[in-house]
Amino acid sequence: MEQAAQTVQQFEKAVGFSPDMIMPFVIVLLGLAAVFVLGDKVMDVFRKMRDRRKVSKQDITDEIADKVMAKLQPKLGDIENRLTAVNEQLKSHTTQLNDHEERVGQLEGGNKALCHGMLALLEKDPALANASKAMKNYLIDGTYKEEDWQK
Repeated sequence: MEQAAQTVQQFEKAVGFSPDMIMPFVIVLLGLAAVFVLGDKVMDVFRKMRDRRKVSKQDITDEIADKVMAKLQPKLGDIENRLTAVNEQLKSHTTQLNDHEERVGQLEGGNKALCHGMLALLEKDPALANASKAMKNYLIDGTYKEEDWQK
């Protein structure tokens, strides 16, 4: 037995620890591993909480957007209907304006024809020379002067 004790002592000197030290070392090593695992679990819990908050915020945002769209949809449809009606009115008014422009053009042409006819009649009578001159000024220059008609 003495030789076994001597071998153990030589082993302790060579290695630097005794078999009695192995059990506390293993316990400390297991404790450190447990602390490491516990820290990892705590970090997982915090990550999951953060992810739940993100998902929760996204869900709330989607719900709000859906409710807003549900309330806006009828109003958007009403606005679209009114816009269609306004476009139809605009087309109708544009057609009416084009028709009026055509009629005004015809009336202007008729007025010019009447004025030329009156001018021709005025030029035939020498007593109406002033009136003829005043009518020419009006037809050519587009100016009406009362004094031209008085002379």
